[in-house]
Amino acid sequence: MRVSWNGADQAGWHVLDVAGTDRTGLSAARRWAEAKLGTLRETDLIDTLIVIGELLENAYVHGGGPLQLRLHHEHAPCRVTVAVADVGKGEPRKRVPDRGGGRGLMLVDQLCLDWGVSHHDDGKLVWARVECEED
Repeated sequence: MRVSWNGADQAGWHVLDVAGTDRTGLSAARRWAEAKLGTLRETDLIDTLIVIGELLENAYVHGGGPLQLRLHHEHAPCRVTVAVADVGKGEPRKRVPDRGGGRGLMLVDQLCLDWGVSHHDDGKLVWARVECEED
């Protein structure tokens, strides 16, 4: 299932506007997400926060900066969908890690059930789905 650009207006989505913030905003975004996902088992919360950090960082580095962080928590089965909207047109892709990076999407790929990108006239939405358990 793909995540659409306009999906944030559907029930169950939490949306944080991060447009115009710099990289120091990553910690505030992670704290916001942690508060929204407080019922997750600790290991699943940590995995989800890693995915959030990687997608936000990629938006800063490759996408012209993030516009929004979106979260959707399904309870049966427990899954969290993370989506970061940015203005970039490029296609995120895994690459062989080197000193310049390349580990972010590799981590996302290993921690998630699925991930992908949805392109739109205004940019793109990179999303990832994490399987979880609740406390």
